[in-house]
Amino acid sequence: MSTRIHLPKLECNTVQKQEPYSSAMHQLAVQLSRAQSLKSMADSAATYCSRIFRNSAGMVFVRFDQGLQMVSQWRSGQMPKKNFTEEIIKKSPVSQALRTGEAVFLGQHRGSNSPASGPLGALLRKYQCQSVSFIPICGPGQKPAGVIVLVLRDTKELAPVVRDELRRLGQIVAGCIGRARAYDAALAARVHAENASRRKDEFISILSHELKNPMMPILGWAVALSSGTLPESKQNQAIDGIVRNVRVLNYLIEDLFDAARISSGKLRLQPADTRIQEVAREALTTIQHTAEAKKLRISTDISEAIPTFMADSRRLQQVLINLLNNAVKFTPEGGCINLKVRRRGDYAECIVSDTGKGIERKFLPFVFDRFRQEDRPSRITTGGGLGLGLGIVREIVALHDGSIKALSDGPGKGSTFILRLPLRRKSSKGAYAGTR
Repeated sequence: MSTRIHLPKLECNTVQKQEPYSSAMHQLAVQLSRAQSLKSMADSAATYCSRIFRNSAGMVFVRFDQGLQMVSQWRSGQMPKKNFTEEIIKKSPVSQALRTGEAVFLGQHRGSNSPASGPLGALLRKYQCQSVSFIPICGPGQKPAGVIVLVLRDTKELAPVVRDELRRLGQIVAGCIGRARAYDAALAARVHAENASRRKDEFISILSHELKNPMMPILGWAVALSSGTLPESKQNQAIDGIVRNVRVLNYLIEDLFDAARISSGKLRLQPADTRIQEVAREALTTIQHTAEAKKLRISTDISEAIPTFMADSRRLQQVLINLLNNAVKFTPEGGCINLKVRRRGDYAECIVSDTGKGIERKFLPFVFDRFRQEDRPSRITTGGGLGLGLGIVREIVALHDGSIKALSDGPGKGSTFILRLPLRRKSSKGAYAGTR
């Protein structure tokens, strides 16, 4: 014969008499079975706790690879600031409950287990509550997947029967958390696939545009030369235009090849004694015509006090050309570009700065990601490029055991790229391990 568990009558009257645990827990199980995502599952548990325990507050923490994260909370409008959550994780038994799989129940009284001080004490005083529970989200013999923190108004609410029901709550939530994680993972995978497909379509569109730009002048000048009607005074201009645009095409194709080499781990260096001053001057010569066409002022400060060092001069020239081209591309007509090459300790430092469009601060961490471009309203029509150059720059610099970083104060305030290359290799297997 089955028996029904009745809740004890509590003086604080926070447990709803009209809604026994058995009925409420059944409703929670139904809601959890309908919840798909981890957030909706945690919110269902939060709604249950808020309904059963009046004047309560709490949080639901879930374990992720990077640590505990709060995925739901109630009485959120009155919760302290975000640092409070971090303090709860560090200075409360949350980690203990997660590690041991055992619930922790604390009452507001004097003693070593009292939560009167620290973030818990502040929370209890804020809501005029007397107890707090840490319920691991796990089934019998399972590793906890998270912790439910429940703040209650009176210590009498932690009667043995209530503690048993709270443990049962953690078990019921644990039974659904795996399904919710799988749903979130599938949803994230779908979003990732959709974003990858969108980026691929954007890349193909930009690639078509970038290839077409130099192809059209080549075709136009070639037709004019072959017609025999082009005046002799224009023929040298036609040849220069063809050569210049073929070089642009070659750079684009080389970037595509380098991106493929990087993806397959086959990008190699050919180190030799290198004078960075000569590399910098050759890079400047390469972008000189484009800069003059935009009436850009280029200033240089190249120190002769930098000794030769082992590096791949062709790859370093590629790095500086990419940085200078980037500056030329995003600096409006009449702007300034500066190249500084100097020695700083055991490093050669190259600084490329401009007075151009600048970079959004939120985009700075992603500026060297391949196929990643800052959102601009009309980037396809303004020569936005393939989004490969800076990614290739980072890889080449890394192979040299160097570093590179981008700085900008925001849109319209220009940008600065700082490249540092070691003058001495760290070991015989340093940056050139596996070179040929």
